[in-house]
Amino acid sequence: MHAEAQPDLVRPAATTAAAPRMVAAAVALAAAGPLVLAAWLEPAAAGLGTHEQLGLPACGWVAAAGIPCPSCGMTTAFAHAARGDLLGSFLVQPAGAILALAAAMVAVVAAFTAATGAKSWEVLWSSLSPRVWTVLIVVVILAWVYKIACVRLDAAIEVLPLGGAAW
Repeated sequence: MHAEAQPDLVRPAATTAAAPRMVAAAVALAAAGPLVLAAWLEPAAAGLGTHEQLGLPACGWVAAAGIPCPSCGMTTAFAHAARGDLLGSFLVQPAGAILALAAAMVAVVAAFTAATGAKSWEVLWSSLSPRVWTVLIVVVILAWVYKIACVRLDAAIEVLPLGGAAW
């Protein structure tokens, strides 16, 4: 006559509490991974091409069009940042330096969340408003223009007499 009560499908409290911490640990590893890998790489003196140490091909944009792609110099920027050379990272690829700092910040906050269960990630997540994304896109575009200018300037200096010395 009475419908049988359905079994409670809610997870036990221990599992529910552990799930966000495991996700935070995975996020911490994912954010720290590129920085750890970059620490093993020697930043390319040219400001791009560090990724070739990983067996990846040279940038096709540079080969085909003579201009760097939007992510040219990112690996080099990460390699500088992983060594604590933030100025070198910024000079090589400003967006890469910002991304490396963001990855480090996310890794620390996620590791803290994984270790303590605190909801610190909510602060980071809530700060990702459309305005922040718009600013990040503009920064990436400006950094790309900067990188194109750097590559063009380096190419112009190389063709100067006396091996680049203008004086």
